[in-house]
Order: sequence, then C-alpha cells, then structure tokens
Amino acid sequence: MVLFIYFTLLQAYTTELELKVALLGEENAKLRKQQERFLAAAPAQPPKKHTLYRTSTAPF
Repeated sequence: MVLFIYFTLLQAYTTELELKVALLGEENAKLRKQQERFLAAAPAQPPKKHTLYRTSTAPF
C-alpha cells in the first residue's frame, strides 16, 4: 500500500515537472522571437570610440 502511494505521488510530481518544462519551452520560444524582433528593429550603432584624456598629476 505504501509503495502504491509512493508511485502515485512520484507520477504526479513527474507529470507536474513535465508540464512546467513544456510551459518554459513555450515561453523560451516566445522570448527568442521577441528578442529577434527587438534586434531587427534596433538601429545598427557604430561602436563608441573611447578617448584617453590627459590629467595633471602634480598641481602647479
């Protein structure tokens, strides 16, 4: 009897995890499509040029 209850709980837990995996897979696919749209809509920006500035190390 205890073994039957254990397997029933294990099966319910496994089913719940499989459902969560399916939902996360769908959400992941949706987010990837959204990211593609954002990247396609974003204008291509040239990389910023970093300039070096001279600083005074000793006051005069």
